[in-house]
Amino acid sequence: MRKTATTIVHGLLLLLTAVCLPQVVQAQEAAGKIQTERPDQTESVKLVPGRSVQLEIGYQFQKNSTQGFDAKLHAYPSALLRFGVLDWLEMRLEGAVQDSIITNGSRRKVTGYGPISLGGKVVLWEEQGLRPKAALLLMVALPVASRDFRPENPEPEVRLALANQLTDKIELAYNLMYGRAEGNNEAGYNLALYGDLTDKFTAFAEVFGSKAETEEAEHQADAGLMFFPRPNLQLDVAAGIGFNKAAPDYFLAAGLALRLPH
Repeated sequence: MRKTATTIVHGLLLLLTAVCLPQVVQAQEAAGKIQTERPDQTESVKLVPGRSVQLEIGYQFQKNSTQGFDAKLHAYPSALLRFGVLDWLEMRLEGAVQDSIITNGSRRKVTGYGPISLGGKVVLWEEQGLRPKAALLLMVALPVASRDFRPENPEPEVRLALANQLTDKIELAYNLMYGRAEGNNEAGYNLALYGDLTDKFTAFAEVFGSKAETEEAEHQADAGLMFFPRPNLQLDVAAGIGFNKAAPDYFLAAGLALRLPH
């Protein structure tokens, strides 16, 4: 009797999968290829489709040597959860588990979770002629984190994201940013070029930087590759270097993103 019941359950599961899977695939194809904020540093003008949920997670390693200190930072994972509320509005929740290893004659390791950030993105206007498509992002890093990574006060950041579709396969995206970071006012920029190599592979190259009011400006560059085995799934890798002494020496990143249909 138990064997018969198990066989019936397995049969029902197979039937349910056969019925539902094509609908999920069709829904994802109708929504188009997934658009993400990783593994590059430039925020996209594109939003998650309305009533959809998208999870973007990854690992990043960064090395920085300055003034006799060697610092290695691991983020494992960093995670961004995006909710498509309306066609012109998405809400966001972001955080990371991380550790820092600092050496200067002695070794010190700090482990914990970084600040939780909340915010959203809205479309301002669509692309028309030379006028780029534009979106506005507002995020606030909350003083909710492990003691060594927690800001004393909420730290807001506003970012203007712009993009021009140069050809069917090439897009130019750029950001201007201003906000608070580690108690200082900070301004930044991003400029990225994306190219579709095939239907399943997209490559990018990017330059970006930031300047805190009490520190030297940092300038960096990176490049990476994104692979789309399914319309709702992205796998990615990236690597970057610093252009000046204030910037990190280099970093490596890898991760994935998954969009769930409404």
